[in-house]
Amino acid sequence: MSIKNIKEEILKSKKIGLSFHTSPDGDAIGSVLSLLKALRRIGKEAYIISRDVIPDNLSFLSLSEEIDGNTLEPDSNTDLVIVMDCGNVERISANLDKYSGKIINIDHHLSNEEYGFINYVDPTAAATAEISYLLIKELGIDFNKKTPLEIDIAKAIYTSLITDTGSFRHSNVTKRTHIIASELIELGIDNSKIHSNLFDNRDFNKIKLMGYVLSNLELALENKVAVMQIPKNILEEFDLVNSDTSDIISIGLGIKGVEVALLLKDSEKGIKISLRSKSDVDVRKVAECYGGGGHTKAAGALQKDVDLECAKSNLLKALKEEMKL
Repeated sequence: MSIKNIKEEILKSKKIGLSFHTSPDGDAIGSVLSLLKALRRIGKEAYIISRDVIPDNLSFLSLSEEIDGNTLEPDSNTDLVIVMDCGNVERISANLDKYSGKIINIDHHLSNEEYGFINYVDPTAAATAEISYLLIKELGIDFNKKTPLEIDIAKAIYTSLITDTGSFRHSNVTKRTHIIASELIELGIDNSKIHSNLFDNRDFNKIKLMGYVLSNLELALENKVAVMQIPKNILEEFDLVNSDTSDIISIGLGIKGVEVALLLKDSEKGIKISLRSKSDVDVRKVAECYGGGGHTKAAGALQKDVDLECAKSNLLKALKEEMKL
């Protein structure tokens, strides 16, 4: 399937719901908000379906207030649902059990299960927002114009690129990534301000949480794996139960000699797992052992009906095998 096939389905639809993966990151949110803005520009009745709320550091994006956790499933007259940046049905931040309409699946995860009527999965894209950018151009949005509409869309896409590439330092960055980024800067976005909003705007309690995690950080598997844990009572103490904590894991990768960072977060649904790699370790394979997925160097999963210690033991065992230690 091509971008043009997606465009045709969009043009045939009147009401379109947009969703992403649960605990959405910058790419999921930037991809959806950019497309939401474009769909409304071409006259479509588009809206967000999400059980999640917007993380504080992404609230500067236009229409971010619509990610409020209040719309959990598609409206009865919805023609089309577009799910972005989500590799499998279980992780969609929406209840689609009763929805019988068409689903378009747009993603860049190699482990995508292709659950849509149309599946556009491009593992060469550094972020799903690269696909969103191409689709938005196909829908007729002219990025040569410098109106508030184009700039708002560009901010969302640039945010996605920054967050999913580690500010362009990860190996998933390609020539196309930089070309898109340069076009967005040429349009007139303030890339420095976007970076500041994302990374220099943390809540005080978030900093305290980071301090707790770092003070309890452990090294495992010949000091090649940094293990970080966040108990549920600590999240409650800092009033961060629904907060995105994905930025904490990158600190573990900054330790000399560490090849993999592992973050385990206790939640009502189970132990949420985030994995990052800066070497040749394929953390996607480890995440897939527990029903998760992602990229070679960034992946996630959920372990149900276990405590933190058991989840940690399971992950370290799988990592040991993958790392051949």
